[in-house]
Amino acid sequence: MPSLSSLLLTIEANVVCVIILIFLLNRQQSALTSAEVRIVWNALLSAQIFYCLSEIARILLNLHVLHENFSARYLILAVNFSLLACVCWLTFLYTELCQKVGLMKPFLNKILSAGIFIFTLAIIIIAPFTKAVINLSDGTLSIGLLFYFMVMLVTAYPVVAMTFALLRRKKMTRYERAAVPVISIFPALIIPFVPLQAVFWQVPLMCYAIVIADLFMYMNYADSLVSVDPMTKIPNRNGLIRNLSERLSKIQKENSEEPLYLFAVDVDNLGAINSKFGRSEGDRALILIAGALKKFSEEAHECNPFRYYGDEFMIIADINDDEELEIFVERVRNYISNLSTSHNLHYHLRVSIGYAKYERYSRTETISGLIEEAGRMLAENQEQRKFQNLWHFS
Repeated sequence: MPSLSSLLLTIEANVVCVIILIFLLNRQQSALTSAEVRIVWNALLSAQIFYCLSEIARILLNLHVLHENFSARYLILAVNFSLLACVCWLTFLYTELCQKVGLMKPFLNKILSAGIFIFTLAIIIIAPFTKAVINLSDGTLSIGLLFYFMVMLVTAYPVVAMTFALLRRKKMTRYERAAVPVISIFPALIIPFVPLQAVFWQVPLMCYAIVIADLFMYMNYADSLVSVDPMTKIPNRNGLIRNLSERLSKIQKENSEEPLYLFAVDVDNLGAINSKFGRSEGDRALILIAGALKKFSEEAHECNPFRYYGDEFMIIADINDDEELEIFVERVRNYISNLSTSHNLHYHLRVSIGYAKYERYSRTETISGLIEEAGRMLAENQEQRKFQNLWHFS
């Protein structure tokens, strides 16, 4: 039997964990994730809170603070394990939804993914009628071998979540791979502590693992939020500088000849849109353009869009040759010009594009050099288009 001091320490640990989880629950994600992901995240935090509370109840029962009988012991144990299984399932679901692969998009798939969780609930319900899970005979309550098998079974949720994330890495673009370590570490932090908690029930292992995993995700989310434009929901200037810094550091460290282009995209007629239709419509145009650039990057293009400032966007892209460069620029223009038709706009969206190529031992080997060169090329293209329009009008 554990000492009184160790049991009280476990209660204190769980109380602290509950306070931290309530804080995280109140700090809802809003900018980087969809409503569906936020719902699952909040459900996961709620399940974790109730799990920690059930741990406290289990300790209080062993300290005889709560009225002890077989029904109470079984009920608390059943609720405790059911919440643990729920936490593991929601961890899997949250990890899958964060990757936006579409596997969990159909509602039926979400129900099917809960199969192990539902199975464990059924086993817990029939536990009083079999000694394989919980033995209530001889005036005592003991754990059967099937209980430990069920613990390993629910552990499969975070294991599969981490495995799926790592396996998908090969099929992801360079920019999507950056999120894999975060997504895979989240379930990995929980995996070893689920079976350990079943054996060392008096030690608050699981509550520590839960809080560490959640804080890891929250800090990563908060760090990313600083680099995201709140209106267009794509990375902002800070995100651009950070991304370029990481890319250039890697290229220079590995001494590689990796082709890297920076594109400057400027909306030609945003001022006219603001004057004629109002600034709210101008903001809507920027949101639509950001969405189009994001969709463009997701459709098998090795690129990443950013909102630099005002009506100017930046795109980091891997371009192999001049032919691919021309195709890339034309496709970006088409994606944006097609918005007028697809969204029934009363105006046409047009953009000017300038670009700069990373070259070692030149002015474009630095972040500021790349941005300045892309801006210079953009200004030249804008002047050229103005001249062409004036010539055509005359």
